[in-house]
Amino acid sequence: MGLKAQRGTRGGGRRRLTRAAATVLAAGALASLVTGCGGERPVRLSGGTFTKELPRAEARGQQLTRQTLDLLKGARSMRIKAVETKRPGVGGTGARTEATFRVDREHNCAGTIAGGLLRADMIMVEGRTVYMRVQDSSLDALRSMAEARGPGAAADMDRRIGLLRGKYVKFPVGDAGSGERTMPSDTCDLDGMLGRLDGVAGTTTIRAEDPTWRYGEHVIPLVEEQNGTETKVYVAAEGKPYLVGMEVEQSRGARMTLRISDYDEPVVAKAPPAAQTIDASEFDGMTGGADLFEV
Repeated sequence: MGLKAQRGTRGGGRRRLTRAAATVLAAGALASLVTGCGGERPVRLSGGTFTKELPRAEARGQQLTRQTLDLLKGARSMRIKAVETKRPGVGGTGARTEATFRVDREHNCAGTIAGGLLRADMIMVEGRTVYMRVQDSSLDALRSMAEARGPGAAADMDRRIGLLRGKYVKFPVGDAGSGERTMPSDTCDLDGMLGRLDGVAGTTTIRAEDPTWRYGEHVIPLVEEQNGTETKVYVAAEGKPYLVGMEVEQSRGARMTLRISDYDEPVVAKAPPAAQTIDASEFDGMTGGADLFEV
């Protein structure tokens, strides 16, 4: 999975950073959590009619799931770490993609994304502008790959690296229809992501297991099994049951783990100094409409 900016009709709308953004990864993972929220509620003898109670583990799982969802919906900010791993040879060059961000309801976020050879720092300011800085180790790796392709590829990469090294590339936020290099509008959209939790209902069962230790924290595992796929969610065992982490088996052997922490902590997301930025439009002629980091 590469780090790709969304591109308009001149370069093809398929070039996107969507799946590299941590909040988008988190949105998919959180969706897996809530799809199973619902099912029967424990009821007792009432009005002469008896309905069988849920087993204790399932009733406890429902209760904790509802509390956890309420806490998520009320959060103003959080730190998200998402890791997606794939079997070798499946779905692209990188077997692992990792993203770590602090994000808030005002569409501010700051963190790091990494996939394949590329590792970059990313900042979004109030949902309007995204700044990305490719780290030097990634630029050096791209230069080596280009050199192996021949002098022409190496010269082209050298021109791009000359502009990229030590600089943040500035992207506007928008859709692909503008014909410009942009970032997807849903990047770092914590408000929209958590809004999807409203009114969610499902038909599967989630059971609570005995407290244990995970990620160095005391947690209660909540387990959902559906169509042969298991989703395991960990919530805090002490204090309020905040979501701590989760593990999801995905299609074609992919697996996602998610960690959430630092609820309601301030997010510092400031635009870099102008001297340290370069506008994405400056690469248009240089790349011929290709991905900025394509070798």
